[in-house]
Amino acid sequence: MAEPNPTLPGVTRLLQALTTIAGVALVLMMLHICADVFMKYVFNSPVQGTLEIVSGYYMVIAVYLPLPLVEWLRQAIVVDVVFIRMPRAMKIACVLIVLASLVAVYGAFAWQTWLDAMRAYGRNEIAMGPAQTVIWPARFVLPIGFGLASVIGLWHFMGVLIGFERESWLGALDIEHTGE
Repeated sequence: MAEPNPTLPGVTRLLQALTTIAGVALVLMMLHICADVFMKYVFNSPVQGTLEIVSGYYMVIAVYLPLPLVEWLRQAIVVDVVFIRMPRAMKIACVLIVLASLVAVYGAFAWQTWLDAMRAYGRNEIAMGPAQTVIWPARFVLPIGFGLASVIGLWHFMGVLIGFERESWLGALDIEHTGE
């Protein structure tokens, strides 16, 4: 699906940068795990803190930083068995309800994860394992991902409500309209 609003290239660049960071985290995770396995089986000395760093940093970054780009490009999973049979007015209402729900849920997640991140920061949260690992900085990835996804959802909601994105949403979601 094409970018919903090509007149905002700065937004796309920001979201692609976040996704690139997530990709780098995936590569680092792979290298870290490979090094851990190599050290464990060759030298009988695994890399300390691998589990904590992989689960506390790499995985969180890889999952939550690309979320806003997925919403911006409207690449979430869609099941439209009923939607394609609805009249146009119902389709618009349905899209607006879904987008309003998306904004509310992502916004609530962003708020709660921000509070959690601030608590973790306040107590200098660490993961206890073979090595103590400071994990509070990774807690801020969630409110960034959820917050940007919520803002993007609001952008789409306003676009459908005002009309500048309405046809692109209906065309993208209507299989009969796209000729597929």
